[in-house]
Amino acid sequence: MKYSNSFLIFRRRLSKVILKIMGWKFRGQDPPASKRQIIFVNTLSTNKKWWMRQLTATESHFVDIKDKDNFLEKFNSQVTLLVIWSKDLSPSYLKNLFEIATEKEAKISACAWDTTHKAIKFHSQFKPSPYSERDIRYLERFFVFFKKV
Repeated sequence: MKYSNSFLIFRRRLSKVILKIMGWKFRGQDPPASKRQIIFVNTLSTNKKWWMRQLTATESHFVDIKDKDNFLEKFNSQVTLLVIWSKDLSPSYLKNLFEIATEKEAKISACAWDTTHKAIKFHSQFKPSPYSERDIRYLERFFVFFKKV
């Protein structure tokens, strides 16, 4: 189903208000509404996956980067891709993802749900660099910090 941009932005704002009422705090900046992007998310429960989709100002889908055809189909349809970050993600899959993101001029971001402090941290967006290993290490450090907390 295709929603208008104004509805999606309103949905994000309403979702943030509801989550704030539920006690969640927000850190970082919201992802932009007009750019194609990939957001890496730490492992979430089903309930939080639903909320994560509401917190994007564009249509968003969780994708498995191992399924390249589905990934490319969703990526070409101008939606925000949500990828669950885990230690068992193969570096070759991640390298491939960063190459596609560079080619299509997509932005990369990360989001971590810190359940101990009830905080949702959105990392600022960045363009993938020509050195994908460096970007992968950068994201690993981001998620390691939230595993320790």
